[in-house]
Amino acid sequence: MIRMLAMKDKILSWKYLFASIPIVLYSLSNRQSMPQFEEVHNVAANFWDYVFLSASDVYLLLFYFFPLILFISTIYINRTFEYTKLIRLGSYKKWIFIKLKQLFKIDILFIFILLGAILLTSINTPFSTEWSDVGRINVSGNEILYYLRLYFSTPIIALILQIGLFLLTTITFQLLLCIIYAGVKKSSILHLLNGLLYLYGSISFKVFPPSMKLIILPNYLSLFHGVASFDSIIMPFVIMLATLLILIFITNHVDRNHVSMKSSLVRNLPLIAYGLLCLMGILFTTRKFANGNLSIWDGFIVTFMGTTNEIYNLISFAFYIVVFLGAVYLVQLRIQTYLSEMSYYTMVRYRSINKWFLSWFPRILKTIMIILLALFAGTNTIAFLNGYPVTVQDNLFEIVYHFMINGFLQLIFYVLFVMIISFATKDVLKSFISLLVLTIFMFPSFRIDNLIPIGLNSMGYVLEGASVVLISVKLSIYISVETLVLFYLYNKKDYIL
Repeated sequence: MIRMLAMKDKILSWKYLFASIPIVLYSLSNRQSMPQFEEVHNVAANFWDYVFLSASDVYLLLFYFFPLILFISTIYINRTFEYTKLIRLGSYKKWIFIKLKQLFKIDILFIFILLGAILLTSINTPFSTEWSDVGRINVSGNEILYYLRLYFSTPIIALILQIGLFLLTTITFQLLLCIIYAGVKKSSILHLLNGLLYLYGSISFKVFPPSMKLIILPNYLSLFHGVASFDSIIMPFVIMLATLLILIFITNHVDRNHVSMKSSLVRNLPLIAYGLLCLMGILFTTRKFANGNLSIWDGFIVTFMGTTNEIYNLISFAFYIVVFLGAVYLVQLRIQTYLSEMSYYTMVRYRSINKWFLSWFPRILKTIMIILLALFAGTNTIAFLNGYPVTVQDNLFEIVYHFMINGFLQLIFYVLFVMIISFATKDVLKSFISLLVLTIFMFPSFRIDNLIPIGLNSMGYVLEGASVVLISVKLSIYISVETLVLFYLYNKKDYIL
């Protein structure tokens, strides 16, 4: 019985060496094509050319090596799971990290198998510490060696980073498998996930356009593919590391009470929906104009174009409603909580309704600023990843000022408007409907020289050369009037203390 348990917990096996056979055959096939290439282009290949033809080959990594590791990982996770060990460890979190440590040993073994098989097929090739002239030839079929030579000064650095990127990606997906298994305890789900991942990798490689590089799986398995797509050495590592950190965060909370997690999810559902809608809109716009020779700041303006007296587009109008009135809706949910807490005892504590208001309103201002910063950083990051060039434009100050300052003032106007209607009618729904009705003044024929302060933070005004400072003054005046009205309503309310 003890021997059976020991066999069950065995991490490494000599049987894994059979995995090297397809790698050897594939590498030999790549090697046979090199002499003809040398003859046609009058260049001489060396040891590193033969190594990287297989070590960075997308087909080998995506369709054989990576799926094989995930398949073996799934079998190992299912085979070694026992409730007695889980009880001894005391938490799923510890179990996941121990499994990840054991799976890392499998990864290292397979990396040695891959390198060993490739080195075996590279015997009797000229050795050098430098790149050969083969990488200078930019022709179809020689992309691997061309891009690696273009981005890396020496081949040993490229090999180390290739191994590092592949390991980082593999560990990330193995952690995902462990998290899912901890929740469902079914290997069939993991096998289904592996199958879907295999299908997704195939589709992302062959079907997705280059502009969708952020979600193309080969960019995180093959170094040459990643640096060529992102035009950056560091971006594939940063994106995959960020994904790994998110999964680690989830692992640290995997033992939380599921009822509490469910209620937290329901409570944050509006925020999640808002974030997804904003992300979809930003991705749609940035990809639409990715090949339009726009700078990153032009792309930012187009994304938050909104409407002006001269500019109107239904998609821009709808996205403005989603982003800014959606933000107001999120803030309104918090306001609703604060208003529901207002009572006789609240007034006893704060002595006046004005002090009560000033105690929580700064948190609303902080929420607005966080939303704007997230939109600003997120949009520019996505535009950068989609290939928009980073430039310093003459109107850069106006772009940043208009989005951050006027955006902040515009949202404050919306929030105070909602509060006034909510407080006067005791109906939060009516306040938001009233705000939606005001959006009619965003249509060019209803703007009345921007007399109604709706949509004044539209980035189209920067494109038209409007004075962003004058817009700030106008919004500040309206906010001052709203503040006076709000305090008048507060002071009018009669509390018997």
